[in-house]
Amino acid sequence: MKKALMHAHTAYMLTQFNIDNIKILQDLGYTVDAACCWQDDDSALSPEAMKGRRKILDDLGCRVIETASLRKIFNIGELSKAYKQLKSEVESNKYEIVHTQSPIGGVICRLACRKARKLYGTKVIYAAHGFHFFKGAPLKNWLVFYNVEKWCSKFTDLLITINKEDYKRAKKFKAKKAVYVPGAGVDTHKFVASEGGRERVRQELGISDDTTVLLSVGELIPRKNHMEVLEALQQMKQSEDISKIKYLIAGRGKIQAELESKIKELGLTDNVKMLGFRSDVADVFAASDIYVFPSHQEGLPVALMEAMSVGLPVVCSEIRGNTDLIEDGVGGYLFDSKDSGTLVSAINHMLCTSKEARAAMGAHNIETMKSFDKDHVNSVMRELYTKV
Repeated sequence: MKKALMHAHTAYMLTQFNIDNIKILQDLGYTVDAACCWQDDDSALSPEAMKGRRKILDDLGCRVIETASLRKIFNIGELSKAYKQLKSEVESNKYEIVHTQSPIGGVICRLACRKARKLYGTKVIYAAHGFHFFKGAPLKNWLVFYNVEKWCSKFTDLLITINKEDYKRAKKFKAKKAVYVPGAGVDTHKFVASEGGRERVRQELGISDDTTVLLSVGELIPRKNHMEVLEALQQMKQSEDISKIKYLIAGRGKIQAELESKIKELGLTDNVKMLGFRSDVADVFAASDIYVFPSHQEGLPVALMEAMSVGLPVVCSEIRGNTDLIEDGVGGYLFDSKDSGTLVSAINHMLCTSKEARAAMGAHNIETMKSFDKDHVNSVMRELYTKV
């Protein structure tokens, strides 16, 4: 039987974006192994959710290979250990396909596959979920990551990009083939609120019907830039009454305590609520009026696409990936992720927009997401796996 390896640097990355890919490969006749690090301190998943993700892989019949951490570029010991683990697995199993992703993990895995490509014809697929070099990125990113990615592309049979900016650059690299795929796919029917979900969540959180709710969902890490929203709310509070504005932050991550401290420091405890991990995200979406996505860097953000799929109007940073999804003034408003003043303007602009106009923005976003629906993406991936 044909064999394939699905590899990612963390269990979150592997299970968040690749369960459908694993199923597609299995349907094409492959036995699929799954390799990643399960001991990641920065995981966006709770311990209970991690167990659930592991069970999904077990139920699919995947052999799970636990690797060393591939998150930190200067942790040479862990990187070397992961390289040796992957090299041994790839060469002993003689995989027909190896699908890897993430900047550091993708480099280590592709290097580990060099011998297998020559001896066994292993085809290496690298999915770039967002190059670390992009318009506005620090110079060091271009000096390091650009050159590394360009060099590693020669060990790549298929380079997948998920936004237009990355695709333009990938076409100039040395991979045998570079393609654009519209993200990892979003289940546009996933977030169906329970009956009375909006009312239940608002009652639980003590939010009145006449309060406008802003929402951000995602991992609590600096790159997601929640701090800027707090700073924007503090600026707004100095010049206007924001008692009827609530900002909900749903998710886990390493800066949770830092965010909680900042909320107190800025005097925003009445306006901001940290929700932690929520299993009822559909109801939280339903309880919200505006989705705020302030990230500094993205490939093609799933969290934003999920919010769009339920019809929320959006305030988001004007960065690569986001601009593939939101046209300013149509599905929402854009702002500079490094300037909280522009975020204040964007939020106020949205607050001044009529409910009817906001509903029209939400309807437009639902329509936009049809091109990013997972059924469409799965069809594209099936064709790529077949051709590779």
